[in-house]
Amino acid sequence: MRLLIIVLCAAALLIPSASQGEKYAGEFMALGGGARAMGMGGAFTAMANDVTATFWNPAGIADFPYLIAKPKDWQMSLMHSERFGDLIDYNFVTAIFPISGRNAGWGLTMMHMGIQDIRVIPWNSNLIGNSDGDGIFEPREDEYLNFNHSDYPFENVNDYALFLSYAETMSFGSVGASMKFIRNDQITDVTSFGIGLDLGFIKRDLWKDLLLGAKLQDATGTYITWSTGEREFIYPALKVGVAYPFELTGVNSKLVIAADGDFRYENRQSVSQFWVGRSSVDFHFGAELVIRDVVFLRGGLDMDRPTAGAGFLLEEFGPWGVTIGLDYALLIHDVFDTTHRISLLLGQ
Repeated sequence: MRLLIIVLCAAALLIPSASQGEKYAGEFMALGGGARAMGMGGAFTAMANDVTATFWNPAGIADFPYLIAKPKDWQMSLMHSERFGDLIDYNFVTAIFPISGRNAGWGLTMMHMGIQDIRVIPWNSNLIGNSDGDGIFEPREDEYLNFNHSDYPFENVNDYALFLSYAETMSFGSVGASMKFIRNDQITDVTSFGIGLDLGFIKRDLWKDLLLGAKLQDATGTYITWSTGEREFIYPALKVGVAYPFELTGVNSKLVIAADGDFRYENRQSVSQFWVGRSSVDFHFGAELVIRDVVFLRGGLDMDRPTAGAGFLLEEFGPWGVTIGLDYALLIHDVFDTTHRISLLLGQ
């Protein structure tokens, strides 16, 4: 395994030129997974202590005793979200399993984003009646639509990502990797496929109880090849986070404060919070109050956008003795509709 980690880290140095990068390529994968982390503003790189670590930082699944609810055999999470007034469906499913006899684990994750019932009308010059020939529909110029939209079929857009994750605890910290397989099905039968790699690291008790986490996303760069012959390139991004837990022994509770920074080099400029030339950085801040290991209250800032959340967790629940948890997150956007996310946590 140590040889594999060395090879992966060496491969991360072989990054193609930034001039090949495409802004927002594969952006659907940036929507995150799990309402818990989203309620904290996405500041989860250092914490990464539940099954959703396969997305946030794969190193988090290395040592099961550190995970929330301390699963022995498995843990899984399912999340559904409807974004922008039910326009976009987003689903996230992940499961992790320990490796017997080792401080290691592996996981499998599926992400899906879909837009349904898109009416596709192929363009031709006869679509606009009384047209002046500029191809723009202008009712004020007495132009009219010369077709019935119901004569054209609906089509759907679907984006998929499959993550295969592995992590192990070393003497210097926990390390992990997620291999990503990306599939896009667009309208008019246009498809694409890509393969990428995320690398993760977590160091616990760096100073007292301080946690440090890092994730090199798309470590070697990720190419997405389209059936049209075009190619997109996802340039690597570095995510660095810290978290610190405060024990509130008087009320049998705990408060965790976390902060993340996303460092990119793909010329996002004013879309990001801070930028210089092609380089940019976005910040995430979050807090989680854990009351008696049962009730969770959360809040945060996701790139200056406020988030909030709540949840509960029941261990050894029911005749099967499973762990069950339910989380809710609210993301307030300054332009689009408010986004609600609900996720279910199961484990044993």
